[in-house]
Amino acid sequence: SEDNKMKTDKAPAKDKARVANLFNAIAPSYDFLNRFLSVGIDQYWRKQMAKHLHQTSDSMTLLDLATGTGDQVISLCKRFSFIKSAIGVDLAQNMLLIGRKKVLKQGLSQRIKLQEGDATNLDFITNSFDITSCSFGIRNVEKLQAALSEILRVLKPDAQLLILEFSLPPNPILRRLYFFYFRHILPAIGRLFSKHPAAYAYLNESVEHFPYGSDFTDILKQVGFVNPNYYPLTFGIATLYVAKKPEK
Repeated sequence: SEDNKMKTDKAPAKDKARVANLFNAIAPSYDFLNRFLSVGIDQYWRKQMAKHLHQTSDSMTLLDLATGTGDQVISLCKRFSFIKSAIGVDLAQNMLLIGRKKVLKQGLSQRIKLQEGDATNLDFITNSFDITSCSFGIRNVEKLQAALSEILRVLKPDAQLLILEFSLPPNPILRRLYFFYFRHILPAIGRLFSKHPAAYAYLNESVEHFPYGSDFTDILKQVGFVNPNYYPLTFGIATLYVAKKPEK
């Protein structure tokens, strides 16, 4: 859309080192702020993602990218016993340290492994995973198409991609409120609790400049995914994207 094309001119810098440093810095307050700033709606969004996950065998493998402190990968493994092994990948070691404690506490250490890694250069062989998920992290990737190409490579034929990401609500009044919240309230609260002045300002910038809706499904098609669909959630504040790797 024109709206998205206009925004790409002044998109925030997303180099890997900057993103990793930012999330390492806010790791201690990340989970609390997620719940607080989203009023818990993020958990509802994760459940919506789970509803679109298709079981294709009794022993499935999951790759969760931008796994952070592991909420998404833990949630999916607790919900689906047929996910026998899962790997969560993230750039930020401090986030992973918190995530590993959560995995241990949930008794999921035999099924979930969290490791440092870069979505644009995945350390896995081709056709490795039955599902790839990514929640609120794809917009932070330095090279979006490179990351999506890597996801396509490591997925098995006919395997599924599930992405949750923030988007902009279409209603003009709601959009104005949304912008006010993201530009003013969220950065102020984020600074207060995370003691990191840039972190939550970056969040708002990255959301405003990310291609969403049909713009994002167009990119999925360009990379080689088939049957991409998108599902706006909570008045379009977030969007769930579902696509598949071709069968052959």
